[in-house]
Amino acid sequence: MKARVLALAVAGALSVSAAVEAQEDYEEGTVANYGLALGAGLVDPGGSTEPYYTAAFRIRLGDHDRSREDLEREGIQGFIEPEVGYWTRDSANSDLLVGVNLIGVVPFHRVDYSFGVGAGVHLLDFTVQDGPTILEESDERVGVNAQFGIDLHMTDAASLFGVGRIDLVEGAVEEQQNKVYLGVRFVF
Repeated sequence: MKARVLALAVAGALSVSAAVEAQEDYEEGTVANYGLALGAGLVDPGGSTEPYYTAAFRIRLGDHDRSREDLEREGIQGFIEPEVGYWTRDSANSDLLVGVNLIGVVPFHRVDYSFGVGAGVHLLDFTVQDGPTILEESDERVGVNAQFGIDLHMTDAASLFGVGRIDLVEGAVEEQQNKVYLGVRFVF
């Protein structure tokens, strides 16, 4: 599991450096077609609340050559959003999520509202007690989610966001994971 966390950290660091470099080329008044989100919050996988960390890369669907004003007048924008997420409980139980979401965004001048659904694979490590013996297990489970959120634009290239979501994980000990997290989204 430590290798998974290290891989997640390296991928996140590379993504942040790419987003910072891309922001330097961002032209004022153009529509951002991509966004890199980094967030942290809480997950309730049943019985306790644990820290949750996530990174997502948002890709606009449709015509990329419109102004922000045009998009605000037209209404909902569509995005596809690959994501990774991670939480752990007492270093023996953890969940690494690799998934993709379909997100709808309703743009306003300084605030965007979003809603979406998604699916992913949860790579689980957990302990099971079989009598006096404690067994360490690993498993992959499919999950789906529904989410809603808000982005508050701080600059043309960055926003603060908050998301609430529910993940349903097939066959897991606690099948429902309630998540709330905040973060920053870099757009380019």
